[in-house]
Amino acid sequence: MTEDLHDASHPDHRFPTIWGALGWVAVFLLLQVIAGVMALGIAIGMDKSGRDPMELARDASFIAAPTILSLVASSLVLLGLLWLHLGKEDRAARIGMMRWSRLSLIQTVGLAIGLIALGLAFNHLYATYVIPDIKVQEALRKMFAALPDTPLNTVILFVAIAGIAPLLEEILFRGLVQNALAKKLPAWGAILGASAIFGAVHMDYHAFPALMAMGAVFGILYHKTGSLRVNIIAHMINNGAALLLT
Repeated sequence: MTEDLHDASHPDHRFPTIWGALGWVAVFLLLQVIAGVMALGIAIGMDKSGRDPMELARDASFIAAPTILSLVASSLVLLGLLWLHLGKEDRAARIGMMRWSRLSLIQTVGLAIGLIALGLAFNHLYATYVIPDIKVQEALRKMFAALPDTPLNTVILFVAIAGIAPLLEEILFRGLVQNALAKKLPAWGAILGASAIFGAVHMDYHAFPALMAMGAVFGILYHKTGSLRVNIIAHMINNGAALLLT
């Protein structure tokens, strides 16, 4: 983990606290709910088909676009709030946002590829042999499939999944949660704790082990490199490749 976070002489040495980090996760979830309800309400209010609102709310093809847009909007709002929060007392630098890996380029790339490969292998075995009749994050897959196939929607989906989500998740779960837990737990405990929270917030108990495994992959990468930049790029590449393949 980043050593300077534990410097008691620093004026902001308590950053990040466990409750503070969990508070940001709670805000993350709350904003998603509020934005989702607002987007769906606006879409239903603008509908001219005369269909029953409850029927519209159950129609995946109708709610797909408003839901994706609400996720993008809530994530951008939270990123703005985090930017203000991390701009104080050099917090962004202290969680690794302003530096590259402490390892060499070859070591960093090799470590990232190896860890992600292990995570994907675990997920494949899990989805094949543990839950063969259930698709991991099936609701999300159905939402993507129901999104009208237009160039604009494709761009929005790619930006949301491969751009915004990795940036926000790495700041929240590695930069804040993992660092906060590392002040109270050994490195492996902080990685597992942050990974468990990362898996839980996706609210898919079938996918929890797979999501936790990928959270651990990025947690180990962050612990070894000390760079949130490396994690963000690796997470973006992983999500982008997964989106293109599926």
